[in-house]
Amino acid sequence: MTQQEIAELAMTGATTIVAAMATDAWTTVRGGFSAFIRRRSPDLHAGLEARLDDGAALVARSPDAGTARGVLVGLWQGELERFLAAHPDAAEELEVQTAGMRAALPAVQQQWVQHNTARDHGVVNAVQDGTQHNHYMDSPGTQPPASGA
Repeated sequence: MTQQEIAELAMTGATTIVAAMATDAWTTVRGGFSAFIRRRSPDLHAGLEARLDDGAALVARSPDAGTARGVLVGLWQGELERFLAAHPDAAEELEVQTAGMRAALPAVQQQWVQHNTARDHGVVNAVQDGTQHNHYMDSPGTQPPASGA
């Protein structure tokens, strides 16, 4: 497994674990991940559940859960990268474990908010949930002269 693949798998696992924090799926995800680590690395397992619960408590009490989750994803990605470096044979099992954890997560409510502002002769080209193709834009210096010139 390449370093890039390890980083991607660690990011996927970390994102999934942290996404479950402070949700109804937390107990299931926490238990599954904890059991997976215990089987592979009993020494790493020591204190794992307390660290996981500390992270979940941080997300639950944070006024900005998104920022808290972002910090925790980075921490858990590092943990998982070190784990996979020490146990490369666990990668496939971690992929299966992560898929199971994702399945336990609540359905995502997708809501987008987009704010676009153009100032001082600026142009905004924006799209949500689709594709935008821009084929024409005036080149600088091709604007018509200002009135009164």
